Amino acid sequence: MKKILVLLLIVIVAAGAFLFFPRPGGAQAANAATLAVLRGDVDAQHGGGVFAPALDGDILAGGDVVRSNQQGRAVLTFFEGSTLSVEPGSEVHVTSLARTGASGLQVTIEQTIGRTWASVNKLSTPDSRFELKTPTSTAIVRGTTFETTVEVVNGQTVTTVKTGEGEVVVQAASGGETTVTAGTQVQVRQGQPAPAAPSPQPPTPRLRFSAAPGVGFSVIDPRGLACGSTGALRQIPRCDVAGGTVTIGDVVTGAFSVALTAAAPVADAGLQVVGSRGDTTDVTVRLPVRAVAIGDLVRTTVTVTLAPDGKVGAGAFSAPEQISSVCGAETSGRVFSSGTLDERATAMNAFAAANKGQAAAVILTNADLTAAAAGGTKDLQAPATISNVAITVDNAGLHLTAQATVGPISVTANGDVIAGASNGKLLLKIRSLDLGIVPSAVKDQLIAAVEKQLADNTAGFPLNVSRVAMRPGCLAVMGTTR
Repeated sequence: MKKILVLLLIVIVAAGAFLFFPRPGGAQAANAATLAVLRGDVDAQHGGGVFAPALDGDILAGGDVVRSNQQGRAVLTFFEGSTLSVEPGSEVHVTSLARTGASGLQVTIEQTIGRTWASVNKLSTPDSRFELKTPTSTAIVRGTTFETTVEVVNGQTVTTVKTGEGEVVVQAASGGETTVTAGTQVQVRQGQPAPAAPSPQPPTPRLRFSAAPGVGFSVIDPRGLACGSTGALRQIPRCDVAGGTVTIGDVVTGAFSVALTAAAPVADAGLQVVGSRGDTTDVTVRLPVRAVAIGDLVRTTVTVTLAPDGKVGAGAFSAPEQISSVCGAETSGRVFSSGTLDERATAMNAFAAANKGQAAAVILTNADLTAAAAGGTKDLQAPATISNVAITVDNAGLHLTAQATVGPISVTANGDVIAGASNGKLLLKIRSLDLGIVPSAVKDQLIAAVEKQLADNTAGFPLNVSRVAMRPGCLAVMGTTR
C-alpha cells in the first residue's frame, strides 16, 4: 500500500510544475453524480464510450450509463444529496443532469430493466424536477422515496412503482396518470394506460431502529448497505427516516450493524429495534444501558431472521465495541486498522498466508494515508521539493494535495483517485489530474503509465477484494484472503 501511495505522489509531483494555467476538466462532483459501488460488479459507460468497471468515487454526468450484474449494487448521489440505488441486474441511463441556480436540480433518468430505489430531497426551486422514465411510464416527483421495478412478464414490459414517503405522479406512455401516495403502488403494463387509482402495498417485514435523543446512528445491513438516522445516507432499499427513526422495509436475514455517535454525553444510548409485519409486532430488542461520550464511535450488531411466513426474529445486541472510524462499522472478519501501513501490510500478509478464504479488511484513515505519503516523498527522484502533503478521503474518492517547489516557483498540486474491485482484484484509477498547459496526449500517456504501475503493484494484494468503501475520513478494502 505504501508503494502505491508513492506512485500516486509521482503523478502529483509531475503535475505540480505545470499548474499555472488551470483549465476545466470533465464532469465534477459539484455538477454531477458520485457513484458508490457497494457489491459485485458494476460497469459504467461515459459519453457513449465502452463499458468499463465502475469504481467508488466515479463521476457520472448526462449521457452516462450504469449497469450492474446479478450481484452488483451501487448508489448514485446527486450534488444536492438525492440518491438512486441501483439493484442487481439493473441498467440506468443518466439522460440529463443539470444544476439550476444555487440549489436547483434537473434530473432525468431512464431505467431499462431491474430495480431502483430513489430518495429525492424536496426540490427547492420551481424549475427543479426529478423524472424517472421506463419503457412504459414516467415517474415525476418533487421530494419523496420510491421504488421502481422494470421486468419482462410473458414478453411484455411491466413497470411497478411503490411509494415510501410523499407521492409520485406516474404517467403511462399509453396515456393517463396515477398519483401514488405513501404505502401504495401502481403497475403500468406495456401498451396499457395508467390505472385510475393506486393499490395498497401488501404488508412486508419491517425493522424500526431508534435511539435516545441526541444519539445519531447508521444501520448497515448484511449486504453492506447503510441507512442513517439523519436521512443523509439512504442506501438500503425502502429505508425511510423520520424523527431520527430508521425504518427498513427491505429486510434480509443476517447480522445488522449499528454505529452510534452522540452530539452530547448520554447516560444511555437507548438503542432498540422492533420487527413487525403490518400492525403486528413480532420482536423488540433493546441494547443494555450504554453511555456514549462526545467523540465516541460505538458499534453493536443484532442478528435478524425471517420465518417462511415472514415473521421477524432477532437475537440480542452484541456487546458494544469502540471503533476508530466510520469505515469500521461496515467491515467484518479480521480487520487491520492499527500500526503503520508497513506493519498493517505485514500482519495482513501473514494472516492471509495462514488463513485461506477468511473475511478480512484493511482500514486507512486520512492521517494514516497522509503520514505514509509524506514519509515516502524522500524516496522520490523528482526535480522538485515536496512539502505539505495531505490526503483526504470522502465519498467522491481519495484526494491528494502537495506543495511542489521547483527553483523559485512554488505551486499547489492536486489529484483525485478512485478505487474499486473487479473479479476480486483491487483497482485504482486517476479520476482527475490538471496539468494546465501540458498537451492532453502527454497527460494521457502519463496517466496510462502510472495506472499500469498501480495495476502491477495491486496484483499481489492478499485479498480477493469484494468492495472498497470510501467514507469521510477513511477507506476500507474488504474481501476474503487468497
